[in-house]
Amino acid sequence: MAKVSYNIAILMYKNIKIDRFELYEKVKKDIDSETEFKNIDDFKDSIKQYIFTDINLTDHTKPIEYAFQSRLQLLESETLLRGLMLKEGMVESLNNNNFPSYYAILKSFLEIPAVLGYITHLIYNKDKFEEIIPEINILHLGNREAGSFPTGSVKAKNVLTMFEKLDEVFKSLACADKTKEECMEIRKSENILTSTYADVCNYGHANFNANLSIGILTDDGWKARNSSKGYKEELWAFYMPGFSVGMNTIKIMCSLIGRNEKVQNFNLMGSQPYFKEERV
Repeated sequence: MAKVSYNIAILMYKNIKIDRFELYEKVKKDIDSETEFKNIDDFKDSIKQYIFTDINLTDHTKPIEYAFQSRLQLLESETLLRGLMLKEGMVESLNNNNFPSYYAILKSFLEIPAVLGYITHLIYNKDKFEEIIPEINILHLGNREAGSFPTGSVKAKNVLTMFEKLDEVFKSLACADKTKEECMEIRKSENILTSTYADVCNYGHANFNANLSIGILTDDGWKARNSSKGYKEELWAFYMPGFSVGMNTIKIMCSLIGRNEKVQNFNLMGSQPYFKEERV
């Protein structure tokens, strides 16, 4: 068996708090920004129970249920740690009014709920561990060709495929207690999470949309803004929904994964909480 520990990341993670800022009057009357700020500051505390270290990756001497839980625990823990680091980068970018950086990080952050959504769909729709474990291994080890660099033989999942499964999970939740006809309408409706990701992708590269936060198009051509303060105070509906949707989706997927009958909050594992120094 192999043991996987996360010893360095906790020294790097600072849990930076978001600076409170005021929105324009015409904007803030429809937005509870203080609640959003608190959700951002509390994000780590809301997901830390799902992050483990000292994870034993079992070998063939253990039952397959152990292999499943150990690999899933590793994938979920490292995915959430990555999400925390990305969230920290977004907060620092917002604190410094650096929107091109913020959008680029937000694009990566939204891939965290996509991975978790794919996992959720997988474990609720497949019963055999022999079918589930290889899929987890692909999520963990899959890769793509990168120029002349060599790659392994395991091809990574396409991120849009993961968003497709994430939207299916949400539509299944929405169909609870609904009639057959209502469920058909829900299934035909827009894929909200995929659309959110697509929208953020429009700002996630160094392109025209991303640069609107640092410049404006006038009759005389492109002109740099003196400050992004106005953009920040007025255009909340452009830059913040993806952040909120991403955080809330991560929380929901973690809850669904933990209570799945195959997972049972990793009841077969003896791994330590990553943030164990804060345990009461």
